Amino acid sequence: MALTNWQDNHPGTNEYDEFYQSYIELLNTDNIIQTLTVQGQGIYTLIRQLSPEEAAHRYADEKWSIREVIGHLIDTERVMAYRAMCISRGEQASLPGFNQDKYVDNAHFEERTLQNLSAEYDAQRNATVSLFNGLTEKQILQKGTANGATVSVRALAHIIAGHEKHHLKILKEKYGIDK
Repeated sequence: MALTNWQDNHPGTNEYDEFYQSYIELLNTDNIIQTLTVQGQGIYTLIRQLSPEEAAHRYADEKWSIREVIGHLIDTERVMAYRAMCISRGEQASLPGFNQDKYVDNAHFEERTLQNLSAEYDAQRNATVSLFNGLTEKQILQKGTANGATVSVRALAHIIAGHEKHHLKILKEKYGIDK
C-alpha cells in the first residue's frame, strides 16, 4: 500500500550528507508533498511571467542567467528524483554525483524558450510528486548511497524542495525577481 500522507515525516540528520543540511533547514513543513506541489505551482507561474529579457538576466559576469537557474532546478530535481526511485527500489550500487556547472554549460538553456522550460519544469515536478505519492512507508525510509554519501528517499524529497527554496531566495536577493 502506498503512503499517501507524508505528514510529520522529517528526515533525521543521519539520512543525508551535511552538505544538504542548509537546504533541509530552509523548510518549515509538516507535509513535503504539499510543499512540493505548492512550490511547483509557484515556480511554474514565475517562469510563465518572465519576459525573455528578464530570463536572460545575470546579476554578475560568469553567473547563471535566470533561464539557466531554472534549467538547473529541473536538472537537479531530475537527478534527485532518479536517486529516490533507485533507492526506493532497493538499489545497492552507489549512484553517481553530477557536476552542476558542466550540466548547465552543456544544456544550452539560453537557446530554449520560456514556454519550453516551463513545460519541462511542470512535467518534472508532476513526475516527482507522482513518484513520491506512490511509495510505501518502507520505501520512503529506505537508504542508499549517492555521490559517496548515505541518503534516504525522504531526505531526497526534502532536498529537492530545500534546493529550490535556496535558489528562489537567490532569485529574489540577487536577481531582483519578486513575482
